[in-house]
Amino acid sequence: MIKKYINVVLFLLLAIACGCTTKSNMQPEGQWTLSEAELVTPTADATIELDEIFTTESIDFEWKPSINSADYIIKYAVVLVSDTATSYENPLIEVESNNNGKDVTASISHQAIDLALAQACYPKDQVAKVKWGVKAMSLSVVAFSSQAINLKRFSKDPTPNNLYLFGSATEVGYNQSEGIPLKAFKDAEGNMTFFETITQLTKDETYEFVSSLEEPALHYGGENGSIALCGAEITATEDGVFRIGVDLVSNTIKLEKINHLGIVGTPIEGEWGGDVALPYLGNGLFQDTVELLQTGGFVLRIDGDWGRMYKQTPGTTSLLFEPYADAVGLAKEDLQNQNVGNYIVSADFLGTSYNYSFEKVEVDIPTPSPIVAPETLFLIPNDGSGAIELVKDNNVFTSNYLALQSAVKYALNSAADGSGTSYSLYGNIGETEDDPNGDNVYGAPYFKEEAGDISVVRDQAYKLTIDFDAPTVQWQYYNLKFFHWDDNGGWDDRKELPMAYVHPYTFTLENTDLSAGYDSKFFSPWDVEFGVSDAAGSTDDASATTGTATNKNFVEEGVNVSNFKFITTDGTYTVSIEIADDYTVGNYTVTQ
Repeated sequence: MIKKYINVVLFLLLAIACGCTTKSNMQPEGQWTLSEAELVTPTADATIELDEIFTTESIDFEWKPSINSADYIIKYAVVLVSDTATSYENPLIEVESNNNGKDVTASISHQAIDLALAQACYPKDQVAKVKWGVKAMSLSVVAFSSQAINLKRFSKDPTPNNLYLFGSATEVGYNQSEGIPLKAFKDAEGNMTFFETITQLTKDETYEFVSSLEEPALHYGGENGSIALCGAEITATEDGVFRIGVDLVSNTIKLEKINHLGIVGTPIEGEWGGDVALPYLGNGLFQDTVELLQTGGFVLRIDGDWGRMYKQTPGTTSLLFEPYADAVGLAKEDLQNQNVGNYIVSADFLGTSYNYSFEKVEVDIPTPSPIVAPETLFLIPNDGSGAIELVKDNNVFTSNYLALQSAVKYALNSAADGSGTSYSLYGNIGETEDDPNGDNVYGAPYFKEEAGDISVVRDQAYKLTIDFDAPTVQWQYYNLKFFHWDDNGGWDDRKELPMAYVHPYTFTLENTDLSAGYDSKFFSPWDVEFGVSDAAGSTDDASATTGTATNKNFVEEGVNVSNFKFITTDGTYTVSIEIADDYTVGNYTVTQ
Protein backbone atom coordinates (compact mmCIF):
# COMPACT_ATOMS: atom_id res chain seq x y z
CA MET A 1 0.00 0.00 0.00
CA ILE A 2 2.83 2.40 0.89
CA LYS A 3 4.66 1.49 -2.33
CA LYS A 4 1.57 2.28 -4.40
CA TYR A 5 1.19 5.63 -2.64
CA ILE A 6 4.80 6.53 -3.36
CA ASN A 7 4.34 5.70 -7.08
CA VAL A 8 1.28 7.96 -7.31
CA VAL A 9 3.15 10.85 -5.68
CA LEU A 10 6.09 10.42 -8.06
CA PHE A 11 3.71 10.39 -11.03
CA LEU A 12 2.04 13.63 -9.89
CA LEU A 13 5.40 15.34 -9.37
CA LEU A 14 6.55 14.28 -12.82
CA ALA A 15 3.34 15.60 -14.37
CA ILE A 16 3.73 18.95 -12.64
CA ALA A 17 7.34 19.19 -13.84
CA CYS A 18 6.33 18.43 -17.41
CA GLY A 19 3.55 21.00 -17.22
CA CYS A 20 5.96 23.70 -16.01
CA THR A 21 8.45 22.82 -18.74
CA THR A 22 5.82 23.08 -21.44
CA LYS A 23 4.68 26.44 -20.14
CA SER A 24 8.16 27.96 -20.14
CA ASN A 25 9.30 26.57 -23.52
CA MET A 26 6.23 26.07 -25.60
CA GLN A 27 4.27 29.23 -24.88
CA PRO A 28 2.64 30.47 -28.14
CA GLU A 29 4.66 33.32 -29.69
CA GLY A 30 1.65 35.61 -29.65
CA GLN A 31 1.53 35.54 -25.85
CA TRP A 32 4.96 37.06 -25.21
CA THR A 33 6.80 40.15 -26.42
CA LEU A 34 10.30 41.10 -27.52
CA SER A 35 11.39 44.72 -27.13
CA GLU A 36 13.75 46.57 -29.46
CA ALA A 37 17.35 47.05 -28.39
CA GLU A 38 18.24 50.56 -27.26
CA LEU A 39 21.16 51.77 -29.37
CA VAL A 40 24.05 53.39 -27.47
CA THR A 41 27.10 53.90 -29.73
CA PRO A 42 27.76 55.17 -32.29
CA THR A 43 25.29 57.90 -31.43
CA ALA A 44 22.61 59.06 -33.83
CA ASP A 45 23.91 61.08 -36.81
CA ALA A 46 27.53 60.53 -35.79
CA THR A 47 30.10 60.99 -38.58
CA ILE A 48 32.98 58.52 -38.75
CA GLU A 49 35.83 58.72 -41.25
CA LEU A 50 36.99 55.25 -42.24
CA ASP A 51 40.76 54.86 -41.83
CA GLU A 52 42.29 53.61 -45.09
CA ILE A 53 45.79 53.44 -43.61
CA PHE A 54 44.94 51.28 -40.61
CA THR A 55 42.16 49.39 -42.34
CA THR A 56 41.86 46.72 -39.62
CA GLU A 57 40.73 49.33 -37.13
CA SER A 58 37.07 48.75 -36.25
CA ILE A 59 33.90 50.58 -35.33
CA ASP A 60 32.55 49.32 -32.02
CA PHE A 61 28.79 49.05 -31.75
CA GLU A 62 26.97 48.87 -28.40
CA TRP A 63 23.33 48.73 -27.28
CA LYS A 64 21.20 47.97 -24.26
CA PRO A 65 19.63 44.54 -24.24
CA SER A 66 16.19 43.70 -25.51
CA ILE A 67 13.68 42.21 -23.11
CA ASN A 68 11.81 38.99 -23.75
CA SER A 69 8.68 38.77 -21.59
CA ALA A 70 8.95 34.99 -21.53
CA ASP A 71 12.67 35.08 -20.76
CA TYR A 72 13.63 33.17 -23.89
CA ILE A 73 17.22 33.34 -25.20
CA ILE A 74 17.95 36.40 -27.33
CA LYS A 75 20.67 36.70 -29.96
CA TYR A 76 21.83 39.86 -31.75
CA ALA A 77 23.29 40.99 -35.04
CA VAL A 78 24.43 44.42 -36.20
CA VAL A 79 23.42 45.56 -39.67
CA LEU A 80 24.13 48.51 -41.91
CA VAL A 81 21.23 49.47 -44.18
CA SER A 82 20.52 52.36 -46.52
CA ASP A 83 19.30 55.60 -44.98
CA THR A 84 15.84 54.99 -46.45
CA ALA A 85 15.48 51.41 -45.25
CA THR A 86 12.65 50.62 -42.82
CA SER A 87 13.67 47.05 -42.06
CA TYR A 88 16.70 44.84 -41.69
CA GLU A 89 16.11 43.10 -45.03
CA ASN A 90 18.78 43.41 -47.73
CA PRO A 91 21.47 44.80 -45.41
CA LEU A 92 24.70 46.25 -46.74
CA ILE A 93 26.51 44.12 -44.18
CA GLU A 94 25.45 41.96 -41.24
CA VAL A 95 27.68 40.81 -38.36
CA GLU A 96 26.75 38.63 -35.41
CA SER A 97 27.42 40.21 -32.03
CA ASN A 98 30.29 39.07 -29.84
CA ASN A 99 30.18 35.81 -27.89
CA ASN A 100 28.33 33.99 -30.68
CA GLY A 101 25.55 36.54 -30.80
CA LYS A 102 24.87 36.70 -27.05
CA ASP A 103 26.65 39.99 -26.20
CA VAL A 104 25.34 43.51 -26.68
CA THR A 105 28.50 44.59 -28.53
CA ALA A 106 29.93 43.97 -31.97
CA SER A 107 32.86 45.25 -34.04
CA ILE A 108 33.24 45.67 -37.80
CA SER A 109 36.54 46.62 -39.45
CA HIS A 110 36.83 49.80 -41.49
CA GLN A 111 37.91 47.71 -44.47
CA ALA A 112 34.82 45.48 -44.30
CA ILE A 113 32.53 48.50 -44.00
CA ASP A 114 34.19 50.32 -46.92
CA LEU A 115 33.87 47.20 -49.09
CA ALA A 116 30.17 46.91 -48.23
CA LEU A 117 29.61 50.57 -49.11
CA ALA A 118 31.52 50.16 -52.39
CA GLN A 119 29.43 47.12 -53.28
CA ALA A 120 26.32 49.25 -52.65
CA CYS A 121 27.72 51.94 -55.01
CA TYR A 122 28.35 54.68 -52.45
CA PRO A 123 31.01 56.93 -54.05
CA LYS A 124 34.61 56.77 -52.83
CA ASP A 125 35.94 59.66 -50.71
CA GLN A 126 32.36 60.75 -49.98
CA VAL A 127 30.15 60.61 -46.89
CA ALA A 128 27.64 57.77 -47.08
CA LYS A 129 24.38 58.38 -45.22
CA VAL A 130 23.24 55.04 -43.85
CA LYS A 131 21.66 53.54 -40.75
CA TRP A 132 23.11 51.13 -38.27
CA GLY A 133 20.76 48.86 -36.47
CA VAL A 134 20.43 45.86 -34.21
CA LYS A 135 18.41 42.75 -34.90
CA ALA A 136 17.25 41.16 -31.67
CA MET A 137 16.16 37.59 -32.40
CA SER A 138 14.30 35.16 -30.19
CA LEU A 139 12.85 32.04 -31.71
CA SER A 140 11.32 33.32 -34.96
CA VAL A 141 10.57 36.80 -33.63
CA VAL A 142 12.82 39.73 -34.63
CA ALA A 143 12.79 43.20 -33.09
CA PHE A 144 14.71 45.82 -35.08
CA SER A 145 15.94 49.26 -34.09
CA SER A 146 18.13 51.62 -36.13
CA GLN A 147 19.46 55.15 -36.28
CA ALA A 148 21.30 57.29 -38.82
CA ILE A 149 25.07 57.36 -39.12
CA ASN A 150 27.47 59.01 -41.57
CA LEU A 151 30.49 57.10 -42.85
CA LYS A 152 33.29 58.73 -44.87
CA ARG A 153 34.55 56.20 -47.45
CA PHE A 154 38.17 55.51 -48.38
CA SER A 155 39.64 57.77 -51.07
CA LYS A 156 40.15 54.74 -53.36
CA ASP A 157 37.83 51.94 -54.31
CA PRO A 158 38.89 48.42 -53.29
CA THR A 159 40.75 46.32 -55.86
CA PRO A 160 39.20 42.86 -56.15
CA ASN A 161 41.29 39.70 -56.22
CA ASN A 162 38.97 38.18 -58.81
CA LEU A 163 36.98 39.47 -61.75
CA TYR A 164 34.31 37.72 -63.83
CA LEU A 165 32.55 38.59 -67.08
CA PHE A 166 28.88 37.93 -67.77
CA GLY A 167 25.95 39.40 -69.68
CA SER A 168 23.77 38.78 -72.70
CA ALA A 169 26.73 39.53 -75.01
CA THR A 170 28.89 36.75 -73.50
CA GLU A 171 29.18 33.00 -73.94
CA VAL A 172 27.54 32.39 -70.53
CA GLY A 173 24.58 34.76 -70.92
CA TYR A 174 23.12 36.93 -68.19
CA ASN A 175 24.04 34.52 -65.42
CA GLN A 176 26.35 35.89 -62.76
CA SER A 177 26.92 32.48 -61.15
CA GLU A 178 28.39 31.22 -64.45
CA GLY A 179 30.60 34.26 -65.02
CA ILE A 180 33.77 33.84 -67.11
CA PRO A 181 36.82 34.23 -64.82
CA LEU A 182 39.51 36.67 -65.92
CA LYS A 183 43.18 36.00 -65.23
CA ALA A 184 44.73 38.45 -62.75
CA PHE A 185 48.24 39.71 -63.46
CA LYS A 186 50.69 41.31 -61.07
CA ASP A 187 53.70 43.47 -61.79
CA ALA A 188 57.27 42.64 -60.77
CA GLU A 189 56.60 44.04 -57.27
CA GLY A 190 53.56 41.82 -56.80
CA ASN A 191 50.96 44.59 -57.18
CA MET A 192 47.68 43.68 -58.86
CA THR A 193 47.51 45.67 -62.08
CA PHE A 194 45.53 43.95 -64.75
CA PHE A 195 42.81 41.40 -65.62
CA GLU A 196 42.46 39.67 -68.96
CA THR A 197 40.45 37.07 -70.83
CA ILE A 198 39.84 35.99 -74.41
CA THR A 199 36.23 35.29 -75.27
CA GLN A 200 33.50 35.80 -77.83
CA LEU A 201 31.01 38.70 -77.78
CA THR A 202 27.70 39.29 -79.59
CA LYS A 203 26.98 42.63 -81.22
CA ASP A 204 24.38 44.97 -79.65
CA GLU A 205 24.18 42.85 -76.47
CA THR A 206 25.57 43.95 -73.11
CA TYR A 207 28.09 42.75 -70.56
CA GLU A 208 29.63 43.76 -67.23
CA PHE A 209 32.33 42.67 -64.82
CA VAL A 210 31.81 41.49 -61.26
CA SER A 211 34.12 40.55 -58.37
CA SER A 212 32.20 37.47 -57.26
CA LEU A 213 29.89 34.85 -58.71
CA GLU A 214 27.30 35.73 -56.05
CA GLU A 215 26.14 38.82 -54.23
CA PRO A 216 27.35 40.93 -52.57
CA ALA A 217 29.87 41.86 -55.24
CA LEU A 218 31.56 44.81 -56.89
CA HIS A 219 30.01 45.54 -60.29
CA TYR A 220 31.92 47.31 -63.07
CA GLY A 221 30.71 48.88 -66.29
CA GLY A 222 31.61 51.89 -68.40
CA GLU A 223 31.84 53.35 -71.87
CA ASN A 224 34.32 54.71 -74.42
CA GLY A 225 37.23 52.68 -73.11
CA SER A 226 36.77 53.61 -69.46
CA ILE A 227 35.61 51.33 -66.68
CA ALA A 228 34.09 52.34 -63.37
CA LEU A 229 32.67 50.77 -60.26
CA CYS A 230 28.87 50.71 -60.63
CA GLY A 231 29.14 51.94 -64.23
CA ALA A 232 26.48 51.16 -66.81
CA GLU A 233 26.52 47.83 -68.64
CA ILE A 234 28.72 47.90 -71.74
CA THR A 235 27.25 47.30 -75.20
CA ALA A 236 29.25 45.14 -77.65
CA THR A 237 29.74 47.03 -80.91
CA GLU A 238 30.56 44.02 -83.11
CA ASP A 239 30.55 40.23 -83.20
CA GLY A 240 33.77 38.31 -82.77
CA VAL A 241 36.48 36.91 -80.52
CA PHE A 242 38.24 39.53 -78.44
CA ARG A 243 41.14 39.89 -76.08
CA ILE A 244 39.60 41.90 -73.21
CA GLY A 245 41.94 43.71 -70.86
CA VAL A 246 40.71 45.46 -67.71
CA ASP A 247 43.05 47.83 -65.88
CA LEU A 248 41.64 48.92 -62.52
CA VAL A 249 44.65 51.16 -61.88
CA SER A 250 44.06 53.42 -64.91
CA ASN A 251 40.33 52.50 -64.96
CA THR A 252 40.46 51.52 -68.62
CA ILE A 253 39.17 48.63 -70.68
CA LYS A 254 40.69 47.58 -73.99
CA LEU A 255 39.21 45.21 -76.57
CA GLU A 256 41.34 43.74 -79.35
CA LYS A 257 39.56 41.70 -81.98
CA ILE A 258 41.21 38.40 -82.88
CA ASN A 259 40.67 37.16 -86.41
CA HIS A 260 43.09 34.34 -85.82
CA LEU A 261 45.63 33.18 -83.25
CA GLY A 262 48.62 31.65 -84.99
CA ILE A 263 51.63 29.51 -84.17
CA VAL A 264 54.84 30.88 -85.65
CA GLY A 265 58.32 29.51 -85.03
CA THR A 266 60.70 26.59 -85.29
CA PRO A 267 58.27 23.61 -85.04
CA ILE A 268 56.07 24.45 -88.06
CA GLU A 269 56.55 24.51 -91.81
CA GLY A 270 57.98 27.88 -92.79
CA GLU A 271 59.25 28.30 -89.21
CA TRP A 272 59.37 32.05 -88.39
CA GLY A 273 58.10 33.02 -91.82
CA GLY A 274 54.43 32.01 -91.48
CA ASP A 275 51.58 31.16 -89.13
CA VAL A 276 49.54 28.04 -88.51
CA ALA A 277 46.16 29.30 -87.28
CA LEU A 278 44.41 27.71 -84.30
CA PRO A 279 40.59 27.96 -84.63
CA TYR A 280 38.59 29.31 -81.70
CA LEU A 281 36.39 26.57 -80.21
CA GLY A 282 34.72 28.61 -77.45
CA ASN A 283 35.25 28.93 -73.69
CA GLY A 284 38.62 30.61 -74.26
CA LEU A 285 40.07 27.63 -76.15
CA PHE A 286 42.01 27.75 -79.43
CA GLN A 287 42.87 24.28 -80.68
CA ASP A 288 43.81 22.29 -83.77
CA THR A 289 45.87 19.33 -84.92
CA VAL A 290 49.25 20.57 -86.11
CA GLU A 291 52.17 18.74 -87.71
CA LEU A 292 55.18 19.62 -85.58
CA LEU A 293 58.23 19.13 -87.75
CA GLN A 294 60.93 19.70 -85.14
CA THR A 295 61.50 20.74 -81.56
CA GLY A 296 62.28 24.33 -80.65
CA GLY A 297 60.88 27.72 -79.73
CA PHE A 298 57.77 29.43 -81.04
CA VAL A 299 55.24 32.13 -80.12
CA LEU A 300 51.51 32.69 -80.47
CA ARG A 301 50.62 35.92 -82.21
CA ILE A 302 47.35 37.69 -82.96
CA ASP A 303 46.54 38.28 -86.64
CA GLY A 304 50.19 37.91 -87.66
CA ASP A 305 51.16 40.97 -85.61
CA TRP A 306 54.65 40.83 -84.04
CA GLY A 307 53.49 43.50 -81.60
CA ARG A 308 50.76 41.25 -80.16
CA MET A 309 52.49 38.06 -79.13
CA TYR A 310 52.05 35.59 -76.32
CA LYS A 311 55.18 34.15 -74.76
CA GLN A 312 55.56 32.28 -71.47
CA THR A 313 56.67 32.88 -67.93
CA PRO A 314 60.18 31.30 -67.92
CA GLY A 315 60.23 27.61 -67.12
CA THR A 316 56.43 27.21 -67.29
CA THR A 317 53.64 26.78 -69.85
CA SER A 318 51.84 29.88 -68.54
CA LEU A 319 51.02 32.32 -71.35
CA LEU A 320 52.03 35.96 -70.98
CA PHE A 321 51.09 38.83 -73.33
CA GLU A 322 54.43 40.35 -74.32
CA PRO A 323 53.39 44.06 -74.40
CA TYR A 324 52.02 43.74 -70.87
CA ALA A 325 55.12 41.88 -69.64
CA ASP A 326 57.36 44.60 -71.07
CA ALA A 327 55.24 47.37 -69.52
CA VAL A 328 55.42 46.00 -65.97
CA GLY A 329 58.87 44.37 -66.06
CA LEU A 330 57.94 40.68 -66.05
CA ALA A 331 60.39 38.08 -67.39
CA LYS A 332 59.32 36.15 -70.49
CA GLU A 333 60.65 33.68 -73.04
CA ASP A 334 59.56 31.90 -76.23
CA LEU A 335 57.16 28.99 -75.87
CA GLN A 336 58.87 25.59 -76.08
CA ASN A 337 58.05 22.46 -78.04
CA GLN A 338 59.70 19.09 -77.42
CA ASN A 339 57.48 17.08 -79.78
CA VAL A 340 57.71 15.91 -83.38
CA GLY A 341 54.71 14.56 -85.27
CA ASN A 342 50.98 15.25 -85.33
CA TYR A 343 49.81 16.84 -82.08
CA ILE A 344 46.66 18.56 -80.84
CA VAL A 345 47.96 22.00 -79.90
CA SER A 346 45.82 23.91 -77.40
CA ALA A 347 46.01 27.49 -76.17
CA ASP A 348 43.64 27.77 -73.21
CA PHE A 349 42.64 31.26 -72.09
CA LEU A 350 39.72 30.21 -69.88
CA GLY A 351 39.94 31.70 -66.42
CA THR A 352 43.24 31.51 -64.62
CA SER A 353 44.77 28.65 -66.66
CA TYR A 354 46.31 30.65 -69.53
CA ASN A 355 48.35 27.67 -70.64
CA TYR A 356 49.36 25.91 -73.82
CA SER A 357 49.69 22.15 -74.22
CA PHE A 358 50.37 19.35 -76.68
CA GLU A 359 48.52 16.05 -76.98
CA LYS A 360 49.80 13.28 -79.22
CA VAL A 361 47.39 12.25 -81.98
CA GLU A 362 47.11 8.52 -81.55
CA VAL A 363 46.95 6.66 -84.87
CA ASP A 364 46.02 3.01 -84.98
CA ILE A 365 48.56 1.65 -87.44
CA PRO A 366 47.96 -1.97 -88.50
CA THR A 367 51.03 -4.18 -88.55
CA PRO A 368 52.60 -3.71 -91.98
CA SER A 369 53.63 -6.66 -94.12
CA PRO A 370 57.32 -7.53 -94.44
CA ILE A 371 59.30 -5.47 -96.93
CA VAL A 372 61.87 -6.90 -99.34
CA ALA A 373 65.27 -5.90 -98.00
CA PRO A 374 67.67 -4.08 -100.35
CA GLU A 375 71.30 -5.04 -100.70
CA THR A 376 72.50 -1.77 -99.15
CA LEU A 377 70.92 0.85 -96.90
CA PHE A 378 72.03 4.39 -96.05
CA LEU A 379 70.92 7.03 -93.57
CA ILE A 380 71.33 10.37 -95.33
CA PRO A 381 71.33 13.65 -93.35
CA ASN A 382 70.16 16.80 -95.11
CA ASP A 383 73.01 18.91 -93.68
CA GLY A 384 75.48 17.63 -96.27
CA SER A 385 77.60 15.68 -93.79
CA GLY A 386 77.52 12.50 -95.88
CA ALA A 387 75.55 9.27 -96.04
CA ILE A 388 75.98 6.65 -93.29
CA GLU A 389 75.97 3.05 -94.46
CA LEU A 390 74.32 0.47 -92.24
CA VAL A 391 75.59 -3.12 -91.89
CA LYS A 392 73.44 -5.90 -93.36
CA ASP A 393 72.79 -9.29 -91.75
CA ASN A 394 70.13 -11.14 -93.78
CA ASN A 395 67.09 -8.84 -93.66
CA VAL A 396 68.34 -6.70 -90.75
CA PHE A 397 70.57 -3.60 -90.97
CA THR A 398 72.38 -2.22 -87.92
CA SER A 399 74.54 0.73 -87.01
CA ASN A 400 76.92 1.76 -84.30
CA TYR A 401 75.75 4.63 -82.10
CA LEU A 402 75.05 7.55 -84.42
CA ALA A 403 75.12 11.15 -83.15
CA LEU A 404 71.77 12.32 -84.57
CA GLN A 405 70.30 15.81 -84.23
CA SER A 406 66.76 17.14 -83.95
CA ALA A 407 67.66 20.10 -86.18
CA VAL A 408 68.58 17.77 -89.05
CA LYS A 409 66.22 15.80 -91.30
CA TYR A 410 67.24 12.33 -92.45
CA ALA A 411 66.34 10.08 -95.36
CA LEU A 412 66.56 6.29 -95.52
CA ASN A 413 67.53 5.04 -98.98
CA SER A 414 69.07 2.00 -100.65
CA ALA A 415 71.58 4.28 -102.45
CA ALA A 416 74.09 6.67 -100.90
CA ASP A 417 73.03 9.49 -103.21
CA GLY A 418 69.32 9.01 -102.47
CA SER A 419 68.51 7.71 -105.95
CA GLY A 420 67.45 4.24 -104.83
CA THR A 421 64.41 2.94 -102.96
CA SER A 422 63.21 5.29 -100.20
CA TYR A 423 61.78 4.36 -96.80
CA SER A 424 60.02 6.49 -94.16
CA LEU A 425 58.81 6.00 -90.60
CA TYR A 426 55.32 6.04 -89.14
CA GLY A 427 56.81 7.73 -86.10
CA ASN A 428 60.03 9.53 -85.16
CA ILE A 429 63.39 8.44 -83.83
CA GLY A 430 63.57 9.24 -80.11
CA GLU A 431 59.80 9.63 -79.70
CA THR A 432 58.66 7.76 -76.59
CA GLU A 433 55.87 7.73 -74.04
CA ASP A 434 58.36 6.53 -71.45
CA ASP A 435 60.75 8.81 -69.57
CA PRO A 436 63.22 10.16 -72.17
CA ASN A 437 65.69 10.71 -69.33
CA GLY A 438 65.75 7.05 -68.32
CA ASP A 439 68.93 4.99 -68.27
CA ASN A 440 68.18 2.93 -71.38
CA VAL A 441 65.58 4.41 -73.75
CA TYR A 442 64.26 2.66 -76.85
CA GLY A 443 61.43 2.40 -79.35
CA ALA A 444 60.51 0.62 -82.57
CA PRO A 445 58.18 2.49 -84.96
CA TYR A 446 57.03 0.79 -88.15
CA PHE A 447 58.40 1.94 -91.49
CA LYS A 448 57.17 1.76 -95.07
CA GLU A 449 58.56 1.79 -98.58
CA GLU A 450 57.81 5.43 -99.34
CA ALA A 451 59.81 8.64 -99.56
CA GLY A 452 59.64 11.00 -96.60
CA ASP A 453 61.76 12.89 -94.09
CA ILE A 454 62.77 11.10 -90.91
CA SER A 455 62.72 13.31 -87.82
CA VAL A 456 64.70 12.95 -84.61
CA VAL A 457 62.99 14.15 -81.45
CA ARG A 458 66.11 14.89 -79.38
CA ASP A 459 69.87 15.01 -79.88
CA GLN A 460 71.44 11.74 -78.75
CA ALA A 461 73.72 8.88 -79.77
CA TYR A 462 71.31 6.32 -81.27
CA LYS A 463 71.86 2.70 -82.20
CA LEU A 464 69.60 1.71 -85.11
CA THR A 465 68.36 -1.80 -85.96
CA ILE A 466 66.23 -1.83 -89.11
CA ASP A 467 64.34 -5.10 -89.52
CA PHE A 468 62.65 -5.49 -92.92
CA ASP A 469 60.68 -8.56 -91.78
CA ALA A 470 59.04 -6.73 -88.84
CA PRO A 471 59.23 -4.06 -90.46
CA THR A 472 60.48 -1.72 -87.72
CA VAL A 473 63.22 0.80 -87.11
CA GLN A 474 64.42 -0.02 -83.62
CA TRP A 475 66.29 2.85 -81.98
CA GLN A 476 68.03 2.94 -78.60
CA TYR A 477 70.13 5.36 -76.59
CA TYR A 478 71.68 5.64 -73.13
CA ASN A 479 71.66 8.48 -70.63
CA LEU A 480 74.77 8.54 -68.44
CA LYS A 481 75.03 9.41 -64.77
CA PHE A 482 78.06 10.37 -62.75
CA PHE A 483 78.18 8.22 -59.59
CA HIS A 484 80.15 9.73 -56.69
CA TRP A 485 80.46 8.13 -53.25
CA ASP A 486 82.61 7.39 -50.23
CA ASP A 487 83.84 3.85 -50.77
CA ASN A 488 84.22 3.34 -47.02
CA GLY A 489 80.64 2.26 -46.53
CA GLY A 490 79.08 5.21 -48.29
CA TRP A 491 77.57 3.45 -51.33
CA ASP A 492 74.00 3.86 -50.04
CA ASP A 493 74.58 7.62 -49.75
CA ARG A 494 76.04 7.93 -53.24
CA LYS A 495 75.24 10.82 -55.55
CA GLU A 496 73.66 9.75 -58.84
CA LEU A 497 74.09 12.87 -60.96
CA PRO A 498 72.45 12.92 -64.44
CA MET A 499 74.76 14.13 -67.19
CA ALA A 500 73.47 16.23 -70.09
CA TYR A 501 74.04 14.98 -73.62
CA VAL A 502 75.94 17.46 -75.85
CA HIS A 503 76.29 16.77 -79.57
CA PRO A 504 78.28 14.85 -80.60
CA TYR A 505 78.86 11.86 -78.27
CA THR A 506 79.55 13.90 -75.15
CA PHE A 507 77.93 13.80 -71.71
CA THR A 508 78.56 16.71 -69.33
CA LEU A 509 77.98 17.51 -65.67
CA GLU A 510 78.50 21.20 -64.93
CA ASN A 511 79.32 23.15 -61.76
CA THR A 512 78.71 20.36 -59.25
CA ASP A 513 80.07 20.03 -55.72
CA LEU A 514 82.29 16.96 -55.40
CA SER A 515 84.24 15.57 -52.45
CA ALA A 516 87.93 14.74 -52.14
CA GLY A 517 88.87 11.07 -51.87
CA TYR A 518 85.50 9.81 -53.13
CA ASP A 519 85.14 7.09 -55.76
CA SER A 520 83.57 8.01 -59.10
CA LYS A 521 82.42 6.31 -62.30
CA PHE A 522 80.34 6.99 -65.40
CA PHE A 523 77.31 4.76 -65.27
CA SER A 524 74.05 3.78 -66.96
CA PRO A 525 72.96 0.85 -64.83
CA TRP A 526 73.76 -1.78 -65.77
CA ASP A 527 74.70 -1.75 -69.43
CA VAL A 528 77.33 1.00 -69.30
CA GLU A 529 80.00 1.33 -66.59
CA PHE A 530 83.05 3.40 -67.48
CA GLY A 531 85.98 3.01 -65.09
CA VAL A 532 89.70 2.21 -64.95
CA SER A 533 90.90 -0.93 -66.77
CA ASP A 534 93.97 -2.86 -65.57
CA ALA A 535 94.40 -4.61 -68.95
CA ALA A 536 97.87 -4.69 -70.41
CA GLY A 537 98.51 -1.56 -72.46
CA SER A 538 95.59 0.35 -70.96
CA THR A 539 96.13 4.10 -70.62
CA ASP A 540 93.43 4.44 -67.94
CA ASP A 541 94.62 6.27 -64.79
CA ALA A 542 92.38 6.41 -61.71
CA SER A 543 93.83 9.70 -60.44
CA ALA A 544 94.21 11.62 -63.72
CA THR A 545 91.84 14.52 -64.33
CA THR A 546 92.06 13.99 -68.09
CA GLY A 547 92.30 10.61 -69.70
CA THR A 548 90.68 7.46 -71.00
CA ALA A 549 87.93 5.28 -69.53
CA THR A 550 86.87 1.70 -70.28
CA ASN A 551 83.37 0.21 -70.31
CA LYS A 552 83.43 -2.73 -67.92
CA ASN A 553 80.84 -4.60 -70.01
CA PHE A 554 83.24 -5.00 -72.94
CA VAL A 555 86.50 -6.14 -71.28
CA GLU A 556 87.95 -9.60 -71.63
CA GLU A 557 87.71 -12.19 -68.90
CA GLY A 558 90.25 -11.58 -66.15
CA VAL A 559 90.42 -7.81 -66.70
CA ASN A 560 89.29 -5.68 -63.78
CA VAL A 561 87.67 -2.24 -64.08
CA SER A 562 87.92 -0.12 -60.93
CA ASN A 563 86.64 3.32 -59.94
CA PHE A 564 88.18 6.73 -60.51
CA LYS A 565 89.63 8.75 -57.64
CA PHE A 566 90.44 11.95 -59.51
CA ILE A 567 88.81 14.33 -57.00
CA THR A 568 91.56 15.26 -54.53
CA THR A 569 90.14 18.56 -53.25
CA ASP A 570 86.60 19.44 -52.22
CA GLY A 571 85.15 21.88 -54.71
CA THR A 572 82.89 22.66 -57.64
CA TYR A 573 83.71 20.75 -60.81
CA THR A 574 82.66 20.24 -64.40
CA VAL A 575 83.03 16.64 -65.61
CA SER A 576 82.54 15.43 -69.19
CA ILE A 577 83.10 12.22 -71.14
CA GLU A 578 83.13 11.68 -74.91
CA ILE A 579 82.18 8.11 -75.73
CA ALA A 580 83.21 6.03 -78.73
CA ASP A 581 80.47 5.17 -81.22
CA ASP A 582 80.35 1.60 -79.87
CA TYR A 583 80.39 2.59 -76.17
CA THR A 584 83.53 0.54 -75.49
CA VAL A 585 85.80 3.40 -74.37
CA GLY A 586 85.68 7.11 -73.70
CA ASN A 587 87.77 10.21 -73.06
CA TYR A 588 86.99 12.30 -70.00
CA THR A 589 87.99 15.63 -68.50
CA VAL A 590 87.58 17.02 -64.99
CA THR A 591 87.97 20.77 -64.44
CA GLN A 592 87.52 22.91 -61.38
